[in-house]
Amino acid sequence: MKIAVYLNSTAPFAPPEKCDKVICCDGAYDRCPVRPDYFVGDGDSVSAFPDDIPTLRHDSHKDFTDGESAVYFARDLGATELVFYGVTGGRYDHTLGNLAVMHLALDLGMKTRAVEPDCEIAGLCPSLTPHFRATTGKGVTFSVIPHGGSALITDAEGTEYPLDNLTLTPKDTRGISNITVRDEISFNVKAGTAFLIINRPSA
Repeated sequence: MKIAVYLNSTAPFAPPEKCDKVICCDGAYDRCPVRPDYFVGDGDSVSAFPDDIPTLRHDSHKDFTDGESAVYFARDLGATELVFYGVTGGRYDHTLGNLAVMHLALDLGMKTRAVEPDCEIAGLCPSLTPHFRATTGKGVTFSVIPHGGSALITDAEGTEYPLDNLTLTPKDTRGISNITVRDEISFNVKAGTAFLIINRPSA
């Protein structure tokens, strides 16, 4: 089951994809472009708690974000894939926290992507995406960034700079600003967790 998760963000949301269910996290409810099926939050950034959809309500003095709670909630609903909105919009600390939430979703066995107005972010790990393939278009800038440790990428196709038996570590920038030379790129994820960030060409 594919579930959309809308995170609170000050930036506009990307156009929605078709999903089986929609979860709104707190302030995202006020601006969600589709009708949500569930609300998760502590009420610190929403105008009012909804009274017409199921609500998972938290006390504001908690030690986790509403996005983290939504990931566990989606897992319990039976999600196999999560599509996040609002990952990069707003505060930098929230962006880093949202990437951690996406990493959590991977560890819980759910394929994970973020769809943003200016980019798409795909979570990569050997158990869920051992051979990753994406249609990007030619001449698109993308980056592969390890998260939580090193990541090993092999057998890349469609990339200007090689990603063959390449170990990416959190202390280097070797995976930044590659370019697609075909309409499709692919590579194998042999170890670790990483994020593929595909930048959308400017209109």
